[in-house]
Parts: sequence; C-alpha cells; structure tokens
Amino acid sequence: MNLGTKKSYYVFSKTDIKKFKEENNKPLEYIDLIKLVIDTNSELLKLYELNTKSVEISKFNKNDSLIHSQLLKLPLEADTDFDKILVNFNETKPPKIGKATKVDKATKDLTVINDKANYIERKDFEKISIKKISIIGFSFMTVLIIVIGFVLNQSINRGNSEQEKLSQELIITQLETSGKYDKVAQKMKDFNYPKKDIVNMYLENGQFVNALKADKKAITSVLDKIDTMNNKEQQKALNELKKANITSKKESTSIDLRLALLNKDIDFLKKNIKSVDSQALSDRIVKLFIDEKEYASANEQLKFFANKALDKQAKQAEHDDKKQALTNKVNELRKAVSDTQKQLDGKNTQLSELHKQLDDLNKNDKSPDKGKHVDDKNKEIDNANKDKNKISDILKVQQGKEKEAQKAVDDFK
Repeated sequence: MNLGTKKSYYVFSKTDIKKFKEENNKPLEYIDLIKLVIDTNSELLKLYELNTKSVEISKFNKNDSLIHSQLLKLPLEADTDFDKILVNFNETKPPKIGKATKVDKATKDLTVINDKANYIERKDFEKISIKKISIIGFSFMTVLIIVIGFVLNQSINRGNSEQEKLSQELIITQLETSGKYDKVAQKMKDFNYPKKDIVNMYLENGQFVNALKADKKAITSVLDKIDTMNNKEQQKALNELKKANITSKKESTSIDLRLALLNKDIDFLKKNIKSVDSQALSDRIVKLFIDEKEYASANEQLKFFANKALDKQAKQAEHDDKKQALTNKVNELRKAVSDTQKQLDGKNTQLSELHKQLDDLNKNDKSPDKGKHVDDKNKEIDNANKDKNKISDILKVQQGKEKEAQKAVDDFK
C-alpha cells in the first residue's frame, strides 16, 4: 500500500460528532484522514463508552465519483490500528510494468551494445554466428530481468518498511494522545525503538519517574529537562523523584541541591558546594549567592565550575556593595552630626534664655530671697554649660568620623 500525497474529497455523514461535521467535504490526503480519525477517537475516549458514536466516511475523486464508503463506530480502543481499518480508502497503487516494455527496452539496450561492438571490432563481429548472437541476447535479457526484479523488490520492500513504520507511529501517537504512556513504552519496545526514544517520550510528557525507571542512566537528561520548567513545576517533579526513591546517593544529592536552590536554603548550598555536578546547576547557585550577597560562597563555587561572566558579575556586585556600605556609613554619620548640631543649637538657645532670666532677677527682683533666686539661676546656667560642652565634644567626634568615612568613599576604587 502506498500512502501517496494525492488528495481526494472526503464526506463525513450519518454523524453527530462535531469534528467530522466541521471537516465535511474536505480535500485530504490519506494520512491526514488517519490522523483525523485518531485525534477524534482520542477525544471521544475521554467522554464516552465504547461503540456509542458512528460516522460514515465516503471518498470521492476530483470528478465526484464515489471511490469507497465505510461506516465507522467510535470510539475504539486506544491501541487500534486505524491504518488497517481504513486501508480501502488508500487508492494509490504502484505502477505496473508490462512485458512489452521490458522486451522493448531489452532489445533497445542490446542494439546499443551491438552497435558499439560493431564499431570497435567490425571484422570479428561479422564472423560471429547467429547462434552466438542469440545466446548473448538471451544472457543479456536474463541479467536485465534479474536487475529489474531486484530493483522492484527493493522498492516494494522499502515501501513496505515505510508503511510499517508509519503504521507504528500512528499507533504510538494514538496511545500517547490518550495518556497511556506505559502502553506507549511497551509498543515502542515491541517495535524495537531505542531506549533513548522511550526515555524522551516520557520526558516530553512530564513522566520523570518513568523515564528514570526506563533507563537509570538517564538521570542527567531527566534533571536537565526539569531545570527548564518553572519553579513550581520543578518543585513537584523533584519531590516526585525523591518520593520514588530510585536514585543513587549522589543523584539524590543533586535533587536535594536543586530543591535547596528553589527554597533559597543558603546554609545547605554552602555545605554542599563540592557536590554540585554540573555547570548549569553551579551557575544557578552562584547567581543565588550573588543575589543574597554571599560573595565568599560564590567565589568558592566558581573554583569548581569556572564562569568568567559570573565571576565578573560577582566581583562587580561585591565592589558595588562595599562602596554602597561606605556611602551608607557616611550618610548615617552625616545624620548623627546634624542631630547633634540641633541639640547644641537648642542648648545655646536655652543658655541665652537663662542669661536673660538672670539679668531680669538682678534688675527687678526686690524680694528678700533675691540672693537665693540668683544662685539657683546661676546653677541652671552652669548645668546647661556642662551639657553644652558634652554635646560639643560628641559633635567633634562625629564630625571627625564623618570626614574619615567620606575620605574612604572618595578613595574607594
């Protein structure tokens, strides 16, 4: 059977299946018809019991002549070979080679050979008997027929092989669409698919535990695939692997490192720097260390998996943080100086007011206790002066520290 690219019109009748109604009277290739049936069957399997829907499929050529009509009940089992069920819809056949064609070609080729021989050795050729010529011609035709037969046989075998492969792919697609991944894996084994293809099938469908069960050496591919997902999906997949308990101690550590990375468990990552087993994982951990300002740990990780770009990023981030810390210190001291200066200004205002009060007492107090009043005011003034001196001393120290901090910022490179 030849699955050519020739398109015919398909009409889908006697059906209430929405997909077939939408596709009614469509020019399709045979392979597209098979895919349409498989996709529809997969959807129906999720909604209905077996054998509850039907569709009549009719195929017409470009002249609107009916080629074949068939009633199909859906849905069928997920591993149904629809290629075999619908085989009568495949109209294309291999070209036939008639006997006359072979004889004419053989005679023509023989004439060419004889002409060449006649040109090369005309005199010797004239001596050859008719009997010998007949033997040569018969031998040549025999060889030619054998060659043609071999070529046709090779072509048929190749066609059968391609057809078988397509049929296998259709079955696998049908099962995979239905989410029956274990059955897909079994069919792939039956069809002699490489183990790597089975693992990839599981990975593409998020079946990480099954992928690892199919090939325990596939842990790197499994983790690489998980690394491409968002954080929530990674958490789920990694926890499933841990729960399955099918990894070695070293592989289990790789899983724990990834979970620690997602949870920002800095302490665990610091303790297990030497256990990181890939450049990609190392780079992710270094980025987290940089974000968390753990520059010493970032530099330590980079010793095991060098990355010039991240090394430069870590050094620049550390440099910027140090400079920012110095600047913050200047700002803190500047604010302290400002606050202390306000206290000093307040104390000076207080002293000015006390001196006015003392002058007023000296001028206007006529009471017998004037002397005591004047002494009390002088004591207030003395205490205020002591506070002022303390504040002034603090201010000088703060101003000195501010100056030093500013110099540190200015000198920082």
